[in-house]
Order: sequence, then structure tokens, then C-alpha cells
Amino acid sequence: MNHATSALDLTNQQEAARVLPQKPLIASYHTGWKGLTFTHYCHPPHETVEHCLLQHSLVITDPKSCFQVERHLDGKFKHYAHGNGRVDVIPAFLSHWTNWNQEIEFSVIAICPTVLNQTIQELMQREIELTPQFAIADPVIHQLALALKTEIQTGCLSGRLYGESLGTALAARLVQNYAISKPPPSLERKANGLSQSQLERVIDYIKANLTQDLSILDLATLTNMSASHFSRSFKQSVGISPYQYLMQQRVERAKQLLEQQSIAISMIALDCGFANQTHLTKVFRKMTGITPKAYQKR
Repeated sequence: MNHATSALDLTNQQEAARVLPQKPLIASYHTGWKGLTFTHYCHPPHETVEHCLLQHSLVITDPKSCFQVERHLDGKFKHYAHGNGRVDVIPAFLSHWTNWNQEIEFSVIAICPTVLNQTIQELMQREIELTPQFAIADPVIHQLALALKTEIQTGCLSGRLYGESLGTALAARLVQNYAISKPPPSLERKANGLSQSQLERVIDYIKANLTQDLSILDLATLTNMSASHFSRSFKQSVGISPYQYLMQQRVERAKQLLEQQSIAISMIALDCGFANQTHLTKVFRKMTGITPKAYQKR
């Protein structure tokens, strides 16, 4: 395996610009997401410097694009047609350069190796390695990338927990589909649930911190689990994801405050951890079928 002399960190905006000098149209640098970075570009023709990345990276092309690309990865050269929403998987620490000869639109998702390694440990019996993939059609990755993009575009109203949950899902997708060895059938089972003490600890923490921008890693730390293991175990115990439970509890608190008709709905939204009244209304209606205003007037 060849290693380039220039090792770059895609979570650092200045270092990312050494690979892709065009400023991204959308970026997650401000979100506080841990272990995950998302950027979306409309980039003119370019040839990158030779480099290796400290993160595993996914390149997701725009569905309307169609172009030719040359890529040199770990000593192997490839020239291929790309675009139409197809995806490249570039493992971390491989010597790499690429070029294209027209303006193209694409997204880049960088996943820290620690996030992937945690997922590997939980899904595999032995050590495995992510393998390069070129112009693959993967609708699951495409939809997860679109969800990340939309979350940033709408101001990250759902909080860190939602973004990091999408990152965990991406890591699991990579491990299960694009690693050298796949888990044996005996391992393809649901994760065990949390113990009673773990569940109580997490639920108490969520209820005590409803107004905070909770991270899935913060919750996982309470149980001494990785983010992906915790997410599966929580859902096994409760029946819904940590993010869904958080939203459920915020709505329940909002209901209590809405009983007091003297409190403005905009204030209730902030007191319950929603970004604003619009965010509260959207989630409240989805869970109850009516708006907060209608509920308050009942």
C-alpha cells in the first residue's frame, strides 16, 4: 500500500481546500457533528494534488451530471464514466489523485476511521478493510447524503443527534457492503437492548437536557458504547431511535406548557429545545396530527 506524503484532513476547511480549491456551496463545518463532515460543490475542471486523506470519503455525484474522470488510487489507474448519482468510495490513507475536464456538481462525505472501526468491531468477528469502489449505484448512500444536505440547508434544526445518526447509518452501510469480508449469517441479528440501568441513565439525561443540542456520542458515552452500538441497542429497548425519542419527549413537554395558555408558542418552542416556532409546529403536527396553536385552544 502506497502512502502519499501529503496527508490531509477533510474536517479542516483549509486542508480540504488543498484538494478542492473551489469553495463548497454547502458545508457542515459549523454543525458540531462528530466524526462526520459533509460538503457539496459545483467545481470547475480540476486535477488534484497527490494526497492521502485521514478520513474515508464518499463522492456522490449529482443525478443530472455525466462526465469522464481519471483516478489514480493506491498505485492503480482508472478512467471511467461517472455521474448520474453514482458513488465513489475512497478508503483513508491511500495515495490518490483525480482529475475531470468539465464543471461538475457533487457531494463529499468524510467519515473518521474511528467511527467506521467501531462499527466494524460490532458487526464483524475479525478485522476487515474498506475497499475502493468506483461509480457504484447505491440508492441508500444517495438518500442518506441527500438527508445530510437537506439538514444543513434547513439550518440543522434537528440537532446534532440527527446528523450523527445519519453518519452512523452510512458507516454501517459501508461495512456491510464495501468491506473485504462480510459478517457471517450468525451475526446478522438485532443488537441486544440496553440494561435497565443504562436505559434509565440515558432517559433521565435526555429529559434533564431537552433544551440542549444533544449528540448521539454524548448519549453513547453514558453507556460506554460506540455510537452505532448504542443506537441499535436503544432502538431494541425502546422501539424508536434516540432522535425520535428526543423529539417525542420535547413534544410531551410542549403539550404540558401549551396547557398554560398565557405562554407564547414561540417561547414554548425554545423552552422545549426546538430551533423556533416553525420547527415545533412541524414536529408537533407530525406526531399529534394538529398544530400547537390548535392544541392550545382545545
